Amino acid sequence: MRRAIVGAARATYGSAGWTATIFVAQSAVIATVAFVVVLVAIAAGVPMMFVALLGLPLLWFALFSARTAAVVDAWRFRVVLRQRLWLRSPPGSVPPGTPPADTPSWYRRGWLRLRGRGSWLEVLYALVILPLFGWLGAWLVFSAWGGGLSFLMFPLYGHALADGDRVFGMDLGYGGSLAFHVGVGLVVLLAAPWLARGVVTAHLALARLVLSPPGDPELLARVDDLESSRAGMVAAAAAERRRIERDLHDGAQQRLVAVAMTLGRAQARFADDPDGAHGLIAEAHAETKRALAELRDLARGIHPSVLTDRGLDAALSGLAARSPVPVTLDITTTPRPDISTESVAYFFVAEALTNIARHAQARHVRIAVRRAGDRLTVEVSDDGRGGASEGAGSGIAGLRDRARAVDGAFELVSPPGGGTTLRMELPCGDAA
Repeated sequence: MRRAIVGAARATYGSAGWTATIFVAQSAVIATVAFVVVLVAIAAGVPMMFVALLGLPLLWFALFSARTAAVVDAWRFRVVLRQRLWLRSPPGSVPPGTPPADTPSWYRRGWLRLRGRGSWLEVLYALVILPLFGWLGAWLVFSAWGGGLSFLMFPLYGHALADGDRVFGMDLGYGGSLAFHVGVGLVVLLAAPWLARGVVTAHLALARLVLSPPGDPELLARVDDLESSRAGMVAAAAAERRRIERDLHDGAQQRLVAVAMTLGRAQARFADDPDGAHGLIAEAHAETKRALAELRDLARGIHPSVLTDRGLDAALSGLAARSPVPVTLDITTTPRPDISTESVAYFFVAEALTNIARHAQARHVRIAVRRAGDRLTVEVSDDGRGGASEGAGSGIAGLRDRARAVDGAFELVSPPGGGTTLRMELPCGDAA
């Protein structure tokens, strides 16, 4: 019996009830702002449409504001309630990667958005649905909380009321009135969290009906994940291509140009200064060997042969040996992962070591690689200055892109002065 009571109390006053109450309070504020902005823009824009279309910018602004309110609510559902609200792509939006020649003009996109059914459904959401749950829902929820508390505290002030003994016109005496008020207060306070949860559940259901595209939510979630993975794959491939182009242009290409020029000078000297020509040929030979070494390093950066032949342990040992910062390795990858997972893990560590050498001012690095079932976890930590972020231009965003490209997870922990830890978790199978 006691366990049942404790369980019921936790279910009633657990985190779900409080987060629902917070969400309802937020909805009241956001509904007020969205309603006023969208209504004023439409009320001013529609009459001005009859005067040389002067109201068109105001209508566009109203649609943009309604879209913003929908995006904010989708974010709130995800962050506060851990629920997903999928939004339709706005009419006239441009998919990522669209060539400039196929990109519609801003006027065309605005016109498509003005004609799109989804845009006006967002206006309906901002003017009707959001105020309904923001205002009426907040009134119901906070009336329950406030009314329940005031009834529960009746013993503190009931004796001072002139009609404190009467309930609905009936004289129950002070004791009866006290029992009635306290009982009602307890019931209402028990119902308030469930009322808040009911309001947000109804809010989410109606928001999905109006704002979400038709289809299976799980399928939509998978499509969303695949689009994110594709974007990460494209970004990672573009970054890798730029790196290869930069290395070829700044390294081997420059050396080969120097070899060609040196050989040309040697050819011109053969008749008049054979000894000088032989010296130039020796110089060209040495430069050619340096160019071959750089090309070998570049090929290793594209895909090291040791990774294919001997696996991740040997490949990371080679990286650690070449690192200017001392590295400790702790690797357990039995059974051996598939080659694609090993490649992502290898380049993740290589990029992390490069960033540490350039930016971290670290004295030691630890690399830990663990396989547990069908997941491979790679962690690179240093004792440097910390404070790393994805937007600082240090290549960390590229590491997240590599993880997203294979449906992996990426985590960055870098408090200022406390070192940096990069963690990647990858799905993996066994090597063929």
